[in-house]
Amino acid sequence: MKPIFSFLGFATFAVLAYAGALNSGLNIGEMVPAFHPQHVSGPHKGTDACPPCTYGNLPMVQIWVNGDSAENVKAFAKLLDERIQKDKASQFKGFVIYLTPKGNVSDVAKTLEKIAKDAKTNHVSIAYLNSSSNSVKDYKVNTDKQVKNTVFVYKNRKVTTKFVNLNPDKKGLAALNKAIDEIVR
Repeated sequence: MKPIFSFLGFATFAVLAYAGALNSGLNIGEMVPAFHPQHVSGPHKGTDACPPCTYGNLPMVQIWVNGDSAENVKAFAKLLDERIQKDKASQFKGFVIYLTPKGNVSDVAKTLEKIAKDAKTNHVSIAYLNSSSNSVKDYKVNTDKQVKNTVFVYKNRKVTTKFVNLNPDKKGLAALNKAIDEIVR
């Protein structure tokens, strides 16, 4: 029996080690810290307003994007915009934070503005943040190319749900909607 247990223990460790490579973000129960992204759309357009500082304990979602496709970003922005309108009573807020490499942020801003326009969003804030910012470390966001997005669902500044590499297909958006339902009650 011992050799099998040892092998299974090693196999479990190997799977966890591999899965850990794709781990990203604050853990459930951790508090979201302050940070100052550059907003290119939504109610904070043209500012570096801090989402947790501005809205405190309100229910929120932050989707940190690390090279995900424009179509996926648009799907996330559209869902958050719809939920902001639907959940006015809870004052739900949503943010898409696009991580930029060093370089021309002007091009990134134009791309994000186009995504907001194409998604027809007015209420969700789409912003960018340099991937070398200390905020990326504070939020424990993994910037490995395999990690396309990290989603934080939180209320009272405490993370209640986290997704890594969430696919904005029907199943993924349903999971995100369910997590939002939990914080807007």
